[in-house]
Amino acid sequence: MKKTAQNDVTGDWLQSKPNNEQFEKNWDLIFGKKKKEELPEYELNKSTGEVQKVCKCNVKGCDG
Repeated sequence: MKKTAQNDVTGDWLQSKPNNEQFEKNWDLIFGKKKKEELPEYELNKSTGEVQKVCKCNVKGCDG
């Protein structure tokens, strides 16, 4: 009676190998906490009827 199976082509024993650094990085990318993406705020310009981005620094002409 065999404890583990063996690959017929390579002859390797079918068993889990220890986690490596790349595994840990990918695990964090997939399952780690996601950063909340900040979206720009917009408002309706009542005089023109156009939607405009709201600047957080309150400087006229600023794109930020």
